[in-house]
Amino acid sequence: MATKTIRRQPDEITNSKDYGDPIADGIHHAIKPLDKIASEMEIIWGCDRLPKLVSPELAAKFGAAKAKLDDAIESNDPQAVAKRATVMIKGYKALNKEAEKNHKPFKPSIWHHTTDKNFKFAVAQGNADAIKAIKTDSRMEGVAVYSLDEIGHLLENDTMALVNSVKDVFPDAQITEVRKAENSVDDELPF
Repeated sequence: MATKTIRRQPDEITNSKDYGDPIADGIHHAIKPLDKIASEMEIIWGCDRLPKLVSPELAAKFGAAKAKLDDAIESNDPQAVAKRATVMIKGYKALNKEAEKNHKPFKPSIWHHTTDKNFKFAVAQGNADAIKAIKTDSRMEGVAVYSLDEIGHLLENDTMALVNSVKDVFPDAQITEVRKAENSVDDELPF
């Protein structure tokens, strides 16, 4: 569940300014049950999809409850955060109940492949697809799962510039192997 202000667990090493602070610790622990149900709902329905599957009235109530939770977090008020987190948990349950009437849970769109060298991987249409597949599909155990966004980031990286240029000039070219260059790019061509 995303909120306006991200609170990390008070920790002596990674977040020492909040370590031992009863307000920060209270807020952190008040939000934990809400984070749990939010994660469960995202596994079932997909990231940020649930409010889109219900009536505008219920979605508006949920949005208002989230804004009040954000305000309580910004105000550093653990009691208000606990109260608002409880309301949000009830809200998630109401969203789920209404969505179940007319919609089916989110089914990830995944393509599986094994290369000639036995490298197993899967490509997911989106990040939500990748997350759900990793958490719910036993076939994904030990398999690298990439979303199309991640593949896009890999391909737009400077290290792929030459490959992308070749694909521009020779659109039918197929990548059959990737090797680390042993020679400098300034070396003479061998012909």
